[in-house]
Amino acid sequence: MNINSVFIRKRNENYNVVLEYLDEETGKSKQRSQGSFKKKKDAEKLLIEIKSSINNNKFQVPTSKTFVDRCYEYYNNTAKDFSPTTLKRANAVIRNYVNSFFRDKKLVDLSVKNYQDFINHLYTTNLKTSTIKEILNKTDAVLHECYRLREIKENIPDFIILPKRSDISNIDIYTVEEAQKILSECSNFPILEIPMHLFLLGGLRFGEMAGLLWEDVDFEHNILRIRNNLIYVDGEYFLRKTKTDGSTRDITVPIALMKLLKKEKIKQNKLKMQNLLKNDHNVVCLNSKYRYWNNSSFTVAYKTFLKKINMRYIKIHSLRHAHASMLILANTDMKTVSERLGHTDIKITMNIYSHVLKEMDLTASENIEKILLYKKSN
Repeated sequence: MNINSVFIRKRNENYNVVLEYLDEETGKSKQRSQGSFKKKKDAEKLLIEIKSSINNNKFQVPTSKTFVDRCYEYYNNTAKDFSPTTLKRANAVIRNYVNSFFRDKKLVDLSVKNYQDFINHLYTTNLKTSTIKEILNKTDAVLHECYRLREIKENIPDFIILPKRSDISNIDIYTVEEAQKILSECSNFPILEIPMHLFLLGGLRFGEMAGLLWEDVDFEHNILRIRNNLIYVDGEYFLRKTKTDGSTRDITVPIALMKLLKKEKIKQNKLKMQNLLKNDHNVVCLNSKYRYWNNSSFTVAYKTFLKKINMRYIKIHSLRHAHASMLILANTDMKTVSERLGHTDIKITMNIYSHVLKEMDLTASENIEKILLYKKSN
């Protein structure tokens, strides 16, 4: 660290703690105030803290880098091996939200209040809560690293309070009867039969459905090993391993689904023998042209299917919510539901499906009333 000295300078009625260092970008000696105090003893206290952090190699020389620049630097670091999808989303977040709010804000000048103001601003927009959380996941990661490397003085995300707002409870999901109709009718629309069963009976995410490999299907024990995501970016497909422990999981599925998978496996093997199928990634789910699914092509097929069976449209991801809600309403314990969905923390499951739990609580109240109060009155 190119720190020349740190000292107290009195200016007017204030005592300033000043750091003198060599700017690595310009090669020139610079000074930067670390704090201004009315009382000299307060300045001396900070001086001791800074000297101690310097001696313990925990003090980072300030730079002129902006928070926006630091965000780009974090996500475009090839050593981190981010997936193409993560990079694309991160750069969009920085471009559309971080840059527009922070602009030329220096990283070293970023405070808890600045970041809290940013979050409060996001919650006043029409953005979905899930979108806001994705934005914050991206920026929090940058700030955590900045604190670890002592580029900022505080781990800013630790001091943030999220405004209370949730649009999760208003999620639109299929009823049990609607889900039953979909599973029944999709036999007449073969390319969607297995994907729809994976969503409604397995609770898979779209990328997990598209990235399910034959090697991860355990026919003997009726288990699917969820290990991969198939992602589509700029005309290319990438098979990526799930990175979090929660997302990598084994789930048991109904025999009916396994029978469909066995039938599809036989079909694909025959096509390979006839040189009619090239499946380099060895994925389970293919479209009508024996190609991989991407979100756009699947959505078109999904909407066409719903129109044919006269069924209302809900988002593909909501099929997963339907699966989870039905599990909860069938009295499946929350830990099992959380593990089945691949959530890293049971609190995530509790927060997302709190509306289902409220329904169950209401039903429980009505049931206990019928058992106790009605008998008493009789």
